[in-house]
Amino acid sequence: MKRTLRRAAAPVAAAGIVGAIVAGFLMGNGSGSGVAADGAQPAVNSVAVSGTGRVSGVPDVLRLDMGVQHNGNNVNEALNAANSDVAKIKKALDKYDVDSKDIQTSQLSINPHYVGDGKVEGYEVFQGLTIKLRDLQKAGQAISDAAAAGGNATRINGVSFDIEDNAKLVEAARDAAFADAKAKAEQYAKLAGRRLGNVTQVSEETAYDSPPMPYAADAGVAAGKASSVPIETGSQQVSVNSNVTWELV
Repeated sequence: MKRTLRRAAAPVAAAGIVGAIVAGFLMGNGSGSGVAADGAQPAVNSVAVSGTGRVSGVPDVLRLDMGVQHNGNNVNEALNAANSDVAKIKKALDKYDVDSKDIQTSQLSINPHYVGDGKVEGYEVFQGLTIKLRDLQKAGQAISDAAAAGGNATRINGVSFDIEDNAKLVEAARDAAFADAKAKAEQYAKLAGRRLGNVTQVSEETAYDSPPMPYAADAGVAAGKASSVPIETGSQQVSVNSNVTWELV
């Protein structure tokens, strides 16, 4: 019985020794330049961490999501009415120097109306536009004038802000993200009794915080001359997440 216990303990002890050697190598207690028992080259010791950098800036572009909706006895009647209102909206935006490249058709739908017996009673047409307004000082009045030009057929789904000239903001956020990652990596290296070596891998993800703002299309439209929509640009945050891997030496 005693002999059986001694024989069983040997593999356990051996396994513990092997485990200690592997753990020591991976954690850097060895030289890191040896060869595994099977002749394969061991993995390079490394530490991989992520860092986050956030900076804020003032938006320089407002995106307006709007359109017109018309009903007609037939497709042509409804479509022609929608086309006419879209042309009026574009004309209303001319005095705000909105370039044609900043007006994009975002949606076109034509749907039949059915009566109880399945017969088509008429058609509904919706034409959507995405409009970039670059003069934010006049954006509120531009929205009101565009809504008034479309009349009661106007539909406004919301607005959102963006920073198109964001190169410096992204660069600053990237610097902050890398510094954050490096600080974490240096802490881990110190805890492991090691130092950081060369960077072996870097990847990043960039995000922009710009939620859409709803706007009631009926405000002031029926009165003829719509008042200027109050626009508050606020600030927009640019975030960069950096994933960086360093060698441990």
